[in-house]
Amino acid sequence: MKLCRWTSWWAVGIGVLVMGGGLANPAQAETVPTDSSPANSPVLMLGDSMMRLPGRAMQRKLSRMPGIEARAFSGIGTGLARLDAFDWLGKIDELCAEFHPKVAVIALGANDRQPMQLSGTQVVQPGTPAWNAEYAGRIGQAMDRLKAGGCERIIWLLLPPMRDAVVDAFAQDVNQSIVAEAASRSGVAAHDFTHLVADRRTGGYTDRVMDPHTAAAIRVRDPDGIHLTPDGARLLATALIQEYWP
Repeated sequence: MKLCRWTSWWAVGIGVLVMGGGLANPAQAETVPTDSSPANSPVLMLGDSMMRLPGRAMQRKLSRMPGIEARAFSGIGTGLARLDAFDWLGKIDELCAEFHPKVAVIALGANDRQPMQLSGTQVVQPGTPAWNAEYAGRIGQAMDRLKAGGCERIIWLLLPPMRDAVVDAFAQDVNQSIVAEAASRSGVAAHDFTHLVADRRTGGYTDRVMDPHTAAAIRVRDPDGIHLTPDGARLLATALIQEYWP
């Protein structure tokens, strides 16, 4: 699995979407409950800029399905590295208190290749053991906040392959932390969607793939080499719903 990263300054933007459909068995069955009861609603999709288009696409699809409420929230330019700029842990508490989700689909990490301040004045740099340890702890805290807020299932999206080698290496580190933190918690799945947007031969970054539904070549990545295009977001949303909400 390739990983990704992207640096941005912290202009915060949000999108909120509502409606939904019904949930079932995920591929990561060892860590996620397998019942398909009404407890699978409401659904909360949340995250940084990587969640903006997939969240909208999921909302459109889920809105056609009866019995499930869904809401999406995205904060452009946000992440876990700069909680002083945007407090994702506090926002998770706020969203859970407002919406009472039973399922969360979350994407964070694309904006986080930057220094983090620890307690006091200590600042740690990306790629160092101290940074990785602190960041993993924040991922774990986010998962725990979602569980404490009522989420019985958490689907955390891994970062897809990135075009830039440095950004991609950073993403590998982030994904390793996500996988490790998810494995230590029941009901949490680290979801790898590399196969949807990667080069079929190498498993690495590519701009275009064949649409499995039309057999036409479609562009799945933005010119920045990081984000998904509307077609890429559509592929991801469709795959998630087929896997978790068949």
